[in-house]
Amino acid sequence: MELKKPLIFLKSLPNKLNRFYNQKSESSILIKNKSKDKKNFNPVTNFDKSFEKFIRSLISKSFPDDGITGEELENKISFSNYKWTIDPIDGTKAFVIGVPTWSNLIGLTFKDKSIIGLANFPELNRYYLNDKKKSYLFKNNKKEIIRSSNISNLNKTKIIGNFQGKSNEKQINKLINKLGNSFRRITYDALNYCLLAEGKIDVVVETNLKPYDIIPMIQIIKKIRGLYYKLEK
Repeated sequence: MELKKPLIFLKSLPNKLNRFYNQKSESSILIKNKSKDKKNFNPVTNFDKSFEKFIRSLISKSFPDDGITGEELENKISFSNYKWTIDPIDGTKAFVIGVPTWSNLIGLTFKDKSIIGLANFPELNRYYLNDKKKSYLFKNNKKEIIRSSNISNLNKTKIIGNFQGKSNEKQINKLINKLGNSFRRITYDALNYCLLAEGKIDVVVETNLKPYDIIPMIQIIKKIRGLYYKLEK
């Protein structure tokens, strides 16, 4: 699998996405609830759809034979082994209320296995990207290799999580009680995993994630440098 061209492409995206956002930022935000259960609020905005259309157009221009799947628009079916996954605005609820932790997530899979991912944060002016060996944070025009935390004592870990959808509250409460004071039930969406990759938190616990939520983050997390611990069930 050759990553050179996809890597160059993904590195070019943050500037394009940020310019696109800045051009549209003065437009009004139009919000709809796409949840079938009207008791839940699952917003989608005109910005989500505009971002996805823009990202798809860039992918199709550079990789016309590849498949594309995204959160808001229909899948582009292809016989290619390569497929791009898009979450145009990960953290739409944060975006709607003006919290700057939302991001654009773009990942590439080969035979349904994640190989490279980008997490771009337009309002935080940073992005995360992996290559074949390492993961990087780009901010203030500087490139930094990111490393995991080296905590070895579970009692000293910093854990954050969020439980979406119809979760089993009994199991969730059991987990929270087991983790104790180290656990915070909060979410920064994809930024959770970026903070994990930077070693600023030690564990992320979430439920009901969709492929476009996590595929772009898989290799960013896998390629971080540092120590790793397997937690027994």
